[in-house]
Parts: sequence; C-alpha cells; structure tokens
Amino acid sequence: MRLDHIAFRVSSKDGAKNLLSKLLGYTIKQPFEIFFEDGSTVECFALKPPEDISKKLNHKLFPTVGYATAHYHMAPEIFVSEGGTNSIAKNWVEKQNGVGGIHHLAYESDDIEWDVKRWKKHGIEFSTDGIIECPDDELRQIFTKPLPALGNIILELIQRGDKGFCGNSVKRLMESTKDRNEDKK
Repeated sequence: MRLDHIAFRVSSKDGAKNLLSKLLGYTIKQPFEIFFEDGSTVECFALKPPEDISKKLNHKLFPTVGYATAHYHMAPEIFVSEGGTNSIAKNWVEKQNGVGGIHHLAYESDDIEWDVKRWKKHGIEFSTDGIIECPDDELRQIFTKPLPALGNIILELIQRGDKGFCGNSVKRLMESTKDRNEDKK
C-alpha cells in the first residue's frame, strides 16, 4: 500500500502551509470549508507535493512509462485542517497541547472492502460501521479507531476517484472520530 496523504490538524493552517511550502515545496491544491450542524466550521486544504512524475519518466532506471508510473513512489499529499471555535478540529488541537499534529495517515487501497475485511481479521476496529462514499466521485474512505500500538494515530483506507477530496466525506470522517465526551460539555 502506498501512503496517499498525511493529515494534520493545526492551530494555524497558514503557518503549516508556509512551513511545508518553504521546506518541502508543497503548494495548495484544493481549499474548502466544512460547516457542521452545531454552527462550527473547519477550514481545510490539500497540498500537492512538488514532484512532477513526468520529470521522473526519463530517468535511466525507468525505461518505459508503464514501469515508471507503476514503481515510482511520489511524496504523499498533505491535508491540513484548522477549526473554528468549538469545532471538532479545534477541540482535537487543544487536547494536543494547543499545537495539534498528525491526525491520521491515509493508505491507498485498490479494493477497500477487501482491505477492511483483512484489517478486521487482525483486530482493527473502524470509526464507522461502513465505508464513507462521496456521491460526486468514486472516492471511498474509512478511518480506524485510534491505534494505541502507533501512539493512538488513526489510519485511513482511501480508494480514490478522479476529483480529489470531497467536503461531505471529510465532514463525515471528522464526525466519526469526534470525542464522545465533547457532547457532554
């Protein structure tokens, strides 16, 4: 499985964007905002890596286009979210000493149903009963529950469509990992 994207929840999305663009050459690919029923919002954007696979195709190690695209591993996208007051993202950041960090690592799946079944056989639990689908694309995603063996990080399985991220799917994924204690505030 290829690492598809790394998702950060941060206190300053602009600070994260500036650092990742200066140090690693990432650029904004897709900004969007998510609105929740409680009135809170989360601002998000996907950052695309600086690598251009077309430049790698001419390399001596990759004599044919098919081989190069099948075996060259580009850097993953980075997904950044910053939450407004009392949002899922803001509350998560506050629990991480106010600075946030990596929320989840997403791995590309060619057959998400098969991977979910395989992971469940290894005792992995998921944050939803089923796979979250984007109605506008063939994008399909699911989060694990936090994994103590990995420092409580969440893993995501993602089977991509053609359009990138889907705001409604991101919203449903965020809601699936909401700390149930937040509802008692």
